[in-house]
Amino acid sequence: PEEMLPKNLTCAELADIFSSAFPDGSDKMCYDAVIEFHYECCEFETSTIQCEQAVHSSLLGDDSDYSVDVEPVPRNQEQLDASVQIDYYALTNIDIVAGTAELFLGVWMTWNDERLRWDPKEFGGCFHTQFRASIDPELTNIWVPPFDLLNRETSLQDLPEAYGTVTSVGDVFWSRFGSVKALCFFDGLEKFPYDELTCSFTFTSTSAYPRINYSLLGNLTFFGTSEHEIRKYQEFAVVPEKSSIELEGNFIVTTFTFKRASRYYNLKIVIPTIFFTILTFGTFLLDQRVGERLGFGTWARSGCFGCIGTVRSMRIMFFFIYISPLRILFAISFYQVSRFYL
Repeated sequence: PEEMLPKNLTCAELADIFSSAFPDGSDKMCYDAVIEFHYECCEFETSTIQCEQAVHSSLLGDDSDYSVDVEPVPRNQEQLDASVQIDYYALTNIDIVAGTAELFLGVWMTWNDERLRWDPKEFGGCFHTQFRASIDPELTNIWVPPFDLLNRETSLQDLPEAYGTVTSVGDVFWSRFGSVKALCFFDGLEKFPYDELTCSFTFTSTSAYPRINYSLLGNLTFFGTSEHEIRKYQEFAVVPEKSSIELEGNFIVTTFTFKRASRYYNLKIVIPTIFFTILTFGTFLLDQRVGERLGFGTWARSGCFGCIGTVRSMRIMFFFIYISPLRILFAISFYQVSRFYL
């Protein structure tokens, strides 16, 4: 509790107390504890602005030999460990004809860069600061992993620029948010309009000789509006329980399952098609010598084709004409009427 702490301690002195309280030497727990008590217990000798400016000048100033092009692989190791977290927020667009899916995602990454370490005691007690971070070497102050979407229509580089947070032990936390479009080989279209399509977003290093070992921070996380609310306004919705994220070698494969909102097709196509198909059998109830028989049959079929034509995609219309099992009923009805009059 706060009452047990000595008064008038600097953050550096407070850090020493918390460090001794953790026998495992966990710096992260120590720094988290310091930050938690920061505003109530600590009185900086220098302001936070002055402290962070001093850190920036020391690490990346004119006298620094830091290079954004060199991977911070730890000494005596062959690879750098980097962790990734993918969060889903919204489905932006699915283009079945073009074979693309666009999602609004959050991409979180963390790694350790030994060159970005500093001693908080020497700079006034600041334990973290921010640096510009980007894949573009002209826009970044620090090195970032060359991590991108493999089957990309748009790149992660197209996401809005975001700052990276660096702690005094060299841990870097970098998060970006935006729309990502991937090329997809949709599976499940043959069950239209009750289909569930799958698309994999495959992430990996873009370096020719990668020295980065990627791992997952956690499972695929879903945020945003519920599936029921989304279905009111969108044709497709993501099915979280059938979506997954897996680590395959140095590839992070995020598979999303999209379910079509079939109510529209039931009301506009399936039910009207069945109704007008059954109605065409009324042709057989009319005498073959009555001229209205041909007119009735033509009207019934035209009405059915009209309800199918309300769908925007011609591909969907031809699907129901040629693929639907009801085509047999159409053929029999048309044959019986045309045999008498033609």
